[in-house]
Amino acid sequence: MVACSTSGNYHKDAAHEKLLQSLRQCLVEIPIRGDKTKEFVSPCITMDVSPLDGIPRSHLIDALGPAQFCIGENMDSSSFPKTEDCPFEQNPQWSFYRHPNATAGSGPELICEANSHLYCVTVEWRRSQ
Repeated sequence: MVACSTSGNYHKDAAHEKLLQSLRQCLVEIPIRGDKTKEFVSPCITMDVSPLDGIPRSHLIDALGPAQFCIGENMDSSSFPKTEDCPFEQNPQWSFYRHPNATAGSGPELICEANSHLYCVTVEWRRSQ
């Protein structure tokens, strides 16, 4: 029975659903907030996302929309997703920033560290390089 369960804090309850809704709202607002000629970083990056540890990948994607990028163990195995989720061996990520020059810079990313599981072992903020 233990092999079938997920680990982590996530439970499908009102508090976790509210956190997911808040994150989704932040993603929706990124392209419309502030001056389009200036960098914008979502204030949501200060939110504690650790309660989402253990969330099924599919549920996170349902809440946030399709993965925006897929992170592999090294940059050679990273790619843009071809479907809503990343390949099983890659981790989905979402960008919580906007740069006026789309090819410049980096910013905070929400990463589902799945490690080849159907759920996120950890959900965490990282700054892309």
